[in-house]
Amino acid sequence: MFSGKTEELIRRVKRALIGKKRVQVFKHSLDIRYGKDKKIFSHNGLSLKTEVVTKARDILPKVHKKTEIVAIDEVQWFGKELIEVIEKLISKEKQIIVSGLSTTFDRQPFDPIPQLMATADKVIKLSAICIICGKEAVFHKRILEKGPKDPALITPLLVGKINAYEARCRVCFEK
Repeated sequence: MFSGKTEELIRRVKRALIGKKRVQVFKHSLDIRYGKDKKIFSHNGLSLKTEVVTKARDILPKVHKKTEIVAIDEVQWFGKELIEVIEKLISKEKQIIVSGLSTTFDRQPFDPIPQLMATADKVIKLSAICIICGKEAVFHKRILEKGPKDPALITPLLVGKINAYEARCRVCFEK
């Protein structure tokens, strides 16, 4: 979290649009960080129009035939079902751009990111700045006491909340 993943996705989509590419952007219905708008938002205020879906399989019928690039934000909310959806889109010669968390708040792999990283043509792993020491932070730690213990049980109240999570380096994660 706080590494600029959505910002980078927005940047790539905007470049594609400048290049006259046909692009569709999707986000999960859980992502209500900045309201229920049909937009994705970065923490620094950038936004982009998007289509909202609840399940990965809901993406396929919404992708237009002439769409060249499909971008999906916060892919961790879609689970392993997204892998098959992306494979189908690739078989239809769609370019795919995704962003999402590679690990949960307790440093466990966050499906489907590990599988997508393993089969992707290109992977860019962004990092944040550790809130404690200022070093590179590749983890995020939930700092609220309340909330589900199982990272797979996400409540919309905690999704993307700045005061619920902190970026941490490997050493400070244990503090």
